[in-house]
Amino acid sequence: MGIADVVIAAVIVAGACYILYATLWKKKGCCGCEGGSCCKK
Repeated sequence: MGIADVVIAAVIVAGACYILYATLWKKKGCCGCEGGSCCKK
């Protein structure tokens, strides 16, 4: 693996971690729909 492959893999993993953080912890599982109909209460 070259340095470019390692950088690309790191960017993908960082993006996946950010998406998990934003959906699971920051929004507490809400999908972001308007009106709050898809958030579990």
